[in-house]
Amino acid sequence: MIDQSGFPHHIHIVGIGGSATSGLAMLLHSWKHIVTGSDQEDTREPLFRERGIPFFNGHHESNLPKQAQLVIRSFAVPDTNPEITAAKERNIPSLLYSEALGRLSAMRKTIAIAGTHGKTTTTGLLTSIFLEAGRDPTVILGGELESIGGNWRRGDGEDFIVEACEFQKSFLNLKPSSGIITNIELDHPETFSDQGHVEETFREYLGRFHAGSMVVIPADLADRLDGAGDVRLIYFGIGEGDGWRGQIDTTKSVRTIELSEDGTFRFAARLMRPGTHEVFNATAAAALAAAHGIELEDIRRGIEKFQGVKRRFEKRQVIEEVEWYEDYAHHPTEIQYTLEGARELYPDRKIWALFQPHQAMRLDTFLEKFAGSFGLADEVIVLPIYSVREDEKEFPNDLRQHLVNQLRRRGVSARLCEFEQAIYDLPELISPGDVVVSLGAGTNDEIGDQISRSGVIG
Repeated sequence: MIDQSGFPHHIHIVGIGGSATSGLAMLLHSWKHIVTGSDQEDTREPLFRERGIPFFNGHHESNLPKQAQLVIRSFAVPDTNPEITAAKERNIPSLLYSEALGRLSAMRKTIAIAGTHGKTTTTGLLTSIFLEAGRDPTVILGGELESIGGNWRRGDGEDFIVEACEFQKSFLNLKPSSGIITNIELDHPETFSDQGHVEETFREYLGRFHAGSMVVIPADLADRLDGAGDVRLIYFGIGEGDGWRGQIDTTKSVRTIELSEDGTFRFAARLMRPGTHEVFNATAAAALAAAHGIELEDIRRGIEKFQGVKRRFEKRQVIEEVEWYEDYAHHPTEIQYTLEGARELYPDRKIWALFQPHQAMRLDTFLEKFAGSFGLADEVIVLPIYSVREDEKEFPNDLRQHLVNQLRRRGVSARLCEFEQAIYDLPELISPGDVVVSLGAGTNDEIGDQISRSGVIG
């Protein structure tokens, strides 16, 4: 039986613990579907158990329930997975997560936030604004949002806010009604050959929108995206110019963003997070919210009440008298933006960058750019590479050392450090008053967790 979600009643999710698939599992369960799932990682198992979602640690054909009517899998799950193989043998339909999200998007008023950087935070900001306006949206994003207590939300309003990822061109499965493109830059070298390939894919993505959809894009991308799809483009940026513009009012003691539209001042709001990129994110969210008819006062309150996303410049208590931040930055531009924000907050403090490269291919492809992104750090510690979906043996085994060498040639103090070594060494290396920014999309956040559990905080 197919219900209003477009899915049959009993769904099995392979790779259910992922940042996106876990949210989809919770949402489907809230819609009264029977949901089961499996994953190699069991970190979210208590959450699934609490919700009454049966979870299998590891993958085996016996995990696939006899009653399963649909299988959904993450990109990380190969065709050879025993549960996927069993589904094929039993003629059970199978969808990638992106295909499942696309099916949901086609049936709803979908607001999609895409872009190489900043899409999770911008999705969070937009969610905060829509909640403040009483729009009661349903939400799925790739990070844990403080205001909704996780990476999903079931709402009774008509808006469906989703994070749209360009990896493997997965966002081409969506059928949005409006959206934001935060920026376009080359990433995911396993998917895109060059910058032109990325831009061509984003133009194709705009062609997926419903006719007349409002899409907010950076003003400096107008010439590259104009004419793609039957959409109404709304521009945003920093400083003077057409469209929505944001800039920091440096005369205020509290960090304040002033927002204008086509040169006319609209409102000012406290911006709780540092960095130029946060000005871009807030301006883009405000532009789309206004286009949806949300009152400016609701937009202002939504921006000011935004509490952030887990692992996006998230402050933690790890070592006594040390400022410690976790950030998901794993691309050179993201690292540069994050360190700019840290330096803005702490202009005279010593900043340690604890960096775990995410994918050997990404580090190999962007090695020089990575070396140039740490200029605002005083010390850089390079952890082992976090590799998924790749064979590290296909890349030079001294990639990390190459990065350290390039950093040193640029005058940045840098060293290699193994994971366990960092847990024991950092409390001795770091002095009171120092700042640590832990960077990466892998398991680097576990270092701070383990140090804090060891009782160093005091």
